[in-house]
Amino acid sequence: MSDHLVAEDPDLRSGIRDLLSRPDVHAELQRIWATPSHEESPHAETVYRELGARGWLAPHWPREYGGLEMSAYAAAVTAEELALHGVPDSVRVNTIDNAGATILAAGTDEQRRRYCPGMAAGETVFSVLFTEPHAGSDLGGITTTAVPMGDSWRITGTKSWNARTSRAQFGICAARTQGRGDHSYAATGLFIVPLDHPRVQVEPIRTFNPEQFFSVRFDELVLPPDALVGKPGQGWSLVAEALGLERTGICFAGRARRWFDQLVAGLRARGELARAEDEHGLGRLDAEIRSSRLLAWRAVQGVVEGGLNAAAAAAAKWWTSELAQRVAWLAWELLGPAADRDAHFPDLALAAREAPGLTLAAGTSEIQLTTVATDLLDGGDPWEEQN
Repeated sequence: MSDHLVAEDPDLRSGIRDLLSRPDVHAELQRIWATPSHEESPHAETVYRELGARGWLAPHWPREYGGLEMSAYAAAVTAEELALHGVPDSVRVNTIDNAGATILAAGTDEQRRRYCPGMAAGETVFSVLFTEPHAGSDLGGITTTAVPMGDSWRITGTKSWNARTSRAQFGICAARTQGRGDHSYAATGLFIVPLDHPRVQVEPIRTFNPEQFFSVRFDELVLPPDALVGKPGQGWSLVAEALGLERTGICFAGRARRWFDQLVAGLRARGELARAEDEHGLGRLDAEIRSSRLLAWRAVQGVVEGGLNAAAAAAAKWWTSELAQRVAWLAWELLGPAADRDAHFPDLALAAREAPGLTLAAGTSEIQLTTVATDLLDGGDPWEEQN
């Protein structure tokens, strides 16, 4: 890894670990892990506000917007430590990695001043409104429209599978703009939408996932001109850019490590570790988790240095998410339903509930494999060194 990472990492990582070990913070996490299977897990509000107060929630952002002006390495440290400590991270991913990254990259100075400090402080929450009932991984198929009305925009359509939307004050919404080319991707714009508006309907979608999903319907919502982020046809390129850090797989690799270590601790306490090692190849699985972390950090390096191509990001996201899912399901198989009350694995029930969605978030495994295969068939190498 780069010398820049070595210079930035120790104080930030140790500081986050100390914060997450505080009794009040640990008590909040215990309440989250104890969430009944039929309920949505609470938001880790104390964790987010304490991180935000120190500039650790978005350490790579400029100081004027609540960050510490560090690199994306620092953001990856925060993401990894939250995963290693069992902190739900949909709010961070959606608010900081997606919406925040988009506003910082393409927003106006006024948009950055209005939204980014609250986001970095853990006080303002954004929902990402891209997916639709009939347009999931392929955003070229969205039907939500943004029709110009003089200087304003009229938004009509429905978004679905949006995590934690009930906690969000705003959403960043992808919509088809008019008169911006025949290609569906070239006709996409991104808009900041208020979620408490009377023409916005937010309804829960009942799922197994511990972080509840929602459907959001826009009934001819009229937005001012400054709701548009970037240009009307710039949406697709901004979405692809914002997914960069999420698709390094650092969060998924962290989950795999946490869940595996707790699985081993639980098996050892029951006197079942040796048998499980023989029957399930735990040593090989541990080696996979170690290598997946290296893969994820190499992808982070690509983000920092501007050399991470789409296929490399897809490979990292696919491998780490599939691995974390396997670990969660193996833990559930070996420790059983009672393990969620076991001190060695207090969040197993949440891990099992979260596992199905890991290979869907930030792009399905099928989409990631298609991206990698296309690159290889074209004669490329996802990890070719950049000159």
